[in-house]
Parts: sequence; C-alpha cells; structure tokens
Amino acid sequence: MSEKRRWYERVGPGLITAAVVLGPGSIVSSSRAGADAGYGLVWMLALACVVMAVYTSMGARIGCALEESFLQFLSKRWGRPIAVITGFSAFFVAAGFQFGNNLGVAYAMEGIVPAVPTQVWPILFTVLSIVFMVMAKNVYHLLELVMRFFVGLMLIAFIGNLFFTGVSPVGLATGLIPGWFEEGEFLIAAGMLATTFSAVAAFYQTYLVQAKGWHKENLGYAIQDAWIGIGILGTMGLVIMIGAAQTLHGTGGDFKHIGELANQLTSVLGSSAGIVFGLGLCAAAFSSFIANALIGGTLLADGLGLDPRMEKTPTRLCAAAALGIGCGVALLTITKGIGGAQSVLIAQTSTIIASPLCALLLLYFANNKALMGNLRNKTMSNVLGAVGLVILLGLAVRTVTIVWAKIYGG
Repeated sequence: MSEKRRWYERVGPGLITAAVVLGPGSIVSSSRAGADAGYGLVWMLALACVVMAVYTSMGARIGCALEESFLQFLSKRWGRPIAVITGFSAFFVAAGFQFGNNLGVAYAMEGIVPAVPTQVWPILFTVLSIVFMVMAKNVYHLLELVMRFFVGLMLIAFIGNLFFTGVSPVGLATGLIPGWFEEGEFLIAAGMLATTFSAVAAFYQTYLVQAKGWHKENLGYAIQDAWIGIGILGTMGLVIMIGAAQTLHGTGGDFKHIGELANQLTSVLGSSAGIVFGLGLCAAAFSSFIANALIGGTLLADGLGLDPRMEKTPTRLCAAAALGIGCGVALLTITKGIGGAQSVLIAQTSTIIASPLCALLLLYFANNKALMGNLRNKTMSNVLGAVGLVILLGLAVRTVTIVWAKIYGG
C-alpha cells in the first residue's frame, strides 16, 4: 500500500501540464467533435495525444539533464535575444488563452447563476487566481493538489456519464482508423489539435520537473509522469467525445452553444445537465487559469533574466499580468461587444511564433549529444516529433491565412 502511495505522490508535472491543456476549449472541442462527427475523429485525438506525450517527455528529459532553467541555458548558448523572444511569445500565448478561459467561465456561470452579471465571473476567477499565487508559500506543491482535485472531479463526472450513454465498440474501433475529413469537420479537427497539442505547455515541462526536484537519476519517474498526465488528458477528451457521439450525433443540432453540448449529460442528470456541464467548464477553466498564467509568468521572467521560480516575485508579477490582460480583454468583449476579434488575432499571431519555436527548441536540444548524452531522442521520438512539428506549421499557415483574410477581407 505504501508503494502505491509513493507512486501517487510522484505524479505531478505531467498532471499540471494536462491541466493546462485541459481548459474549456478542450471540453468544447471534444464535445463538438463527438456531436458533429460521432466517432470519426477519435484517431485525430489519439494522434494529438501521442505527439503531445512525446514532446512532454522531451521536456521532461531536457529538464532532468539541465542544471539550470531552459531559457537561462539558451541565453548562455545563443544569446539573450532568443530567450527574450521565446519568453514574450509564451507570455502572449498565455494571455491569449486566459482570454478564452475567462469567456468560458463567464458563459458557463451565466447559465448556472443568470441573476449575477456575466462580467462578475472573470473578475472573481482572476482575483482568486492572483490570491492563490500570492498567498501560497509553496506554489508548486499547492498547484499539484489543486490540479489533482479538479482533474479528478472532471474525470469522475464524465466517466460516470458513460455508464448511462454506453459505448459503441465498433464505432470506437472504426474511429481509430484515419480517414478524410467530411465537410465542416476540418475546423473542428483543427480546434481539437490546437487544444490538445500545446508545444508551449510541453516546453514548460522542463521547469516543472526541476520544480519537482528531479534530475537524471529520476528520469524514469519523469517519463512515466509525462505519459500519465497526457494519458489523463486523452482519456478525458475521449470520454467527452464518446458521450457526445452517443447522445448528440445525428440529432440535427448545430452545437454552437454550451446549452446544446450540455445535453450529452441529460440521460444521467436530467435538467441539471446544463449546471453540471457548466461547472465542468469552470473547473477546467480554473485549473487552466492558474497553471497557464504560471507558464507565461515563468517563461517571461526567465527570458528577461529574472528569477523564474514559481514562488518568487518576478514570476508572480508576470503571471498576474497575464491574468489581468486576459480578464481585461474578456470584459471588453462581454460589455462592449468589441475587442474579441482583436484579442483572438493577438493570441493566434503569438501562437504562430511561440508554438513552432518551442517545438523546434525541444526537438533540437532533445537530440543534442553534448547536453543529453544517452538521454537523447530515439528514432521513434524523432519521427513523431517531426509529425508534431508539421502539424504545428500547418496550423500556423492556416492561421496566417485566416488573419490575412480578416485584415484584407480576402
């Protein structure tokens, strides 16, 4: 029994990474995938999770190999400018995703407590997140505990739903076979990829394993932890997709509203489905709120040459800034009906820079013999890493196309 307890206590960095990625966007995209395509996009989710696990493992190995933080190492090797660019890029990605988290919280709580003004919720969640970071003495340890609670809560809710909706073994097996996208499925698949495979979160894994106190002798724990965390992420996405496929697919809805997606829980929760689905979105948002802000705060502080440790003032201030920007843009969008397109434009543009850049840095240094020694990537890791990089570059090209069309009306 004690061995099981020690194993459980070892799990942490990978779970935090999963919680970062598992935000409202992941829940909504997995629900939309099941509702629109049934089991048809299971293979895409599986591919995204495998590639994410490979990159997270790279981050874990690099973190164990380094005696200093990744951006400190990078600045010594290639100069401070590349570290600053990477830090600012990750910060703006974090701020952009905070905007999405705030909207997820706002509209989820609007359906649960309609009497309270929608604008209250982003402010409340942002203040709670800042208080969490300021008051916590050991931010990493407390972050682990909070992530375990929220991720566990969501797993129980959605897996419990499968006992009522059932699962189609044939549909699941067929869905694992890659195929062409049906009309209208590409955007859903792209959204699911973007919300499952986060190179910035994988990059941050280097910092999490160091915060955990792991070194080369702990490599086995770090790799195991990375795969467990992404396994939980994939399981969550899959059970949500199955629930939506079983209850919503073929019903004729457009599934653009949270209320429609919440109907996947109606069979078990009845009229309470909207409330529980909304609470699930809030749990996902709050877990992502804190961890995502710390990514932006840590990498910006480190890129600027400041102390990147979670409990130190530079990281907390930078993280609070990411929270504040996300909250401010969300409030502007909700109250004035403006700013949404601009904020999404900023988030997308920064992602173009940060995600491929972080993926390239991970892939390059995971193959660096002088740094990694026998911890270098094996052939399969490089093959899957190349696949992930191509996916990110493809999404970047698509984003450039969309941004160009928004600016020039093409």
